[in-house]
Amino acid sequence: MPIEIEDVSDKRMLRATARGNISLHDVLAHLEREQAANALGIPELIDARDATTDMGGRQVRELVSHLRKLSHRYPLGPTAFVATDDVVFGMARMYSILCADFDPRFAVFRDTASAEAWLQSGSPVQE
Repeated sequence: MPIEIEDVSDKRMLRATARGNISLHDVLAHLEREQAANALGIPELIDARDATTDMGGRQVRELVSHLRKLSHRYPLGPTAFVATDDVVFGMARMYSILCADFDPRFAVFRDTASAEAWLQSGSPVQE
């Protein structure tokens, strides 16, 4: 699986790792697994340092639309997304901007230490 969740039984924080080329389908499958585990509201650290993507603006907007619908039925927890690839980082930043009205606690980082610190600080809304 391109996106693996380490352990959904830890209700304090989820850790997911994305490797290889990540598509919209991969992200939606990840969200389905979280939804099935009743874990959408749990704080999550997504380590995408070993990931690339071919997603573009259209796919990011589709993801935003999907998550907007989910947010009406489930609480969304804070998510710290770590990426070193410029395209992955840029697409994640695009998502964070487009979802700010319903998922304001999605933040993008270049390193895991900053992401973990943000999650542990209570995950303030990014400006």
